[in-house]
Amino acid sequence: MASQRPKLIHVGQELTDHLGAGDIAPVYVVTSAQPKGRPRRGQEPGTADPWALQAATQLVEAAALKGGDPSLDHVRIDYLDGDHQGAGVHQIIASEARSMSLFGGRRVVTVVHAETLEWGGAASTGKRKRSKKDAGDPLERVVADIDRAARAPFVLIVVASKADRRKAAWKQVLAKAVEVAVPPLDAPSLQRYMEGEGKAYQIRVDRDVAQKIWDRLGGADAARLRQTADRLLLDAGPSGHLTRKHVEEVVPIDRDAAIFAITDALTDEDLPRAFAVLHLLLTHGTPPLSMVAFLSSHYRTLMRVGAARGSGQGEAEIASSLGMHPFRVKRMLQQLRRI
Repeated sequence: MASQRPKLIHVGQELTDHLGAGDIAPVYVVTSAQPKGRPRRGQEPGTADPWALQAATQLVEAAALKGGDPSLDHVRIDYLDGDHQGAGVHQIIASEARSMSLFGGRRVVTVVHAETLEWGGAASTGKRKRSKKDAGDPLERVVADIDRAARAPFVLIVVASKADRRKAAWKQVLAKAVEVAVPPLDAPSLQRYMEGEGKAYQIRVDRDVAQKIWDRLGGADAARLRQTADRLLLDAGPSGHLTRKHVEEVVPIDRDAAIFAITDALTDEDLPRAFAVLHLLLTHGTPPLSMVAFLSSHYRTLMRVGAARGSGQGEAEIASSLGMHPFRVKRMLQQLRRI
């Protein structure tokens, strides 16, 4: 029955069974699974690689589009396009969701790259309790009107590598949605992926190759790790052999990412991880005194970013005043929250 729809589904057999039952929900949120148990204070969960998120999304799309015409009833919207602070891209999503299928199926609207989802326009005034008619954001009005237990004429699929559950927008969307949890990428899962992909082409992948990639990139973002793994498999070629030595020769050490990794490890009291990354840098030509200088500079910059944030400056203002790249500012603010 529709009222028995689960709130959380993990990819794999659980998702297959749900979609096979045919009781498609009006809203799905495809995002990275949260860690089991209670994470340490300030600890942020890892994220799934974009390809895994896409694969899960395609399964939901295929099930939702049964009975309709995929070429006419499905629209894909990139949240990075247009104005998502006001009524721009939200109005587009709302309009597409309210359009009717020409063939009696469902209208399916997939929104990708929705990590920064938030309400805009009149909805950004900070009021916490508003009636439906007061909701000023067009997408918020659509979500507010959704009956989670009913069969809607549309299916809204929101895809994000990470859903910020502290934001009002995410709280409201998740309350109406079935969440599809995709396992976050880590070194063991990256190893399994490489071994599985290599097997089809008789490529042998040595143990701990993925861990070597992970260490040299400083635990970089999931997309970069997956792209690096794919490039190494391509370099090895059919019947090739991928070794840790090959990784050392091809994958450069990302010193900046390594400094972030050491700081994160110290914050999490994971001393073996901190020493492993430190050892990697020292054994590949980083002078000890330079290493001290890098860490000292990083912590000083963290303090400057934290002070600027404490004075009320936004990310763009901090980047401008300190002469830093906006992505680096965002990364440092994330690290400060962990600390």
